[in-house]
Amino acid sequence: MSHFDRRAFLGISAGALAVLRDPQAALAQTTCVTGGLPGFLPTYLTVDCASRRNFLLFRKNTVYLGLTGVVTMTFVRAKFGTFEAGNLSLFPWLKPKGRALGAAKVWGAVMPTSATAMMSAAPIPDWTLPLDEYFLRYRLQAPWPSYIGFRVDEPFGINDARRPWFTNVDKLADGKGVGIAWTSSNLNDPWFGGSRWIPQTAFCNGAPWRKLIIDGLNRASMGMC
Repeated sequence: MSHFDRRAFLGISAGALAVLRDPQAALAQTTCVTGGLPGFLPTYLTVDCASRRNFLLFRKNTVYLGLTGVVTMTFVRAKFGTFEAGNLSLFPWLKPKGRALGAAKVWGAVMPTSATAMMSAAPIPDWTLPLDEYFLRYRLQAPWPSYIGFRVDEPFGINDARRPWFTNVDKLADGKGVGIAWTSSNLNDPWFGGSRWIPQTAFCNGAPWRKLIIDGLNRASMGMC
């Protein structure tokens, strides 16, 4: 992947020793180097076409839908396609008012099978399981340890927006704002030194990753490919 900085990593955390039998987990555990040294960082994220369509769907239905977001941290081979490292995917989930419309409602959500190809898929039905993991396990059927995750919704209220795991973006390219929740129950901590949310500081390149994701959302808001 031409835009990806493939620098070598040094060091290993104590937690990584417990997962050495799982190569994917072991790789994830070693990517945030201790001592403040930088890890790898792409110059930009690829935004797959399915995510652009899902973002537009979200904009038209913010009362009914939110978006879960994931980024590939390594090359990924899923059941329905392959993805290079540094690919951003967005997929809708049903809010209570969305669920109230019933299972017969056809939303027009799509799932990526590559950066440019896609297939129809029903939104995540509820928030019983972590949204990002549900998308990876039961829609994309991809190895979830190779991803980081976050959530996109309408802008948060003033009290939530002050918390370090939330960010309000006032305006994207389509002229509207979004709220981003940087927390993932299980995806983020191996990549960000045990933090469940992508840090707002330079620790483990957290702040640059946030900037990359916001830039990806900005491009997703521009419309279909």
